[in-house]
Amino acid sequence: MSLPLQPPVKPQLALSRKELPVGEDFSYEIKLDGFRCLAFVDGEEVFLQSRSAKPLGRYFPELVLPPGRYVLDGEIVVRGADGHEDFDALGQRIHPAVSRIERLSVETPAVYVAFDLLAREDESLLERPFAERRAALEQLLTDDTFAGAPVERMETVATVQEAQRWLEHAEGAIAKQLSAPYRPGERKGMVKVKRVRTI
Repeated sequence: MSLPLQPPVKPQLALSRKELPVGEDFSYEIKLDGFRCLAFVDGEEVFLQSRSAKPLGRYFPELVLPPGRYVLDGEIVVRGADGHEDFDALGQRIHPAVSRIERLSVETPAVYVAFDLLAREDESLLERPFAERRAALEQLLTDDTFAGAPVERMETVATVQEAQRWLEHAEGAIAKQLSAPYRPGERKGMVKVKRVRTI
């Protein structure tokens, strides 16, 4: 690979908080129940890297990302019949038997939900603010080559009020600072709030 970023790259992490930060410098996303994954694409070559820098590609043969030169940050998820993430089904994909992986890749196919763009062509975008990286991601994913690909764009909202539904009905929510650069391995520029389950 001849990308401006080479694996392994540590993903930027989120600080746990009790409440989401409020302000114009934040956008909000759902907290997904999946596997964090950095995707390095150089031409036809694709390398999927786990949060702990392990290769994930062999477990998800259906995640064929369009050719190009880019590095994505995102999450691999498997969705159940209700449309929600099925972490148990996702976990079953990590298996030594190739025949089982191939069968499950058809029965419970995974999708890659992209939420950040870390490099494009010969340029690393790590020092760019998240707002710019996000705009570049949206531009990339609207390219015709992504039509029909197993890649989704992470939905974002602009206010805590809009993000509230994820604190009530999903895994939680994540706030990202629009002006923040990408800091591999650091808990900066991102805050996560998990849903509080009550009896």
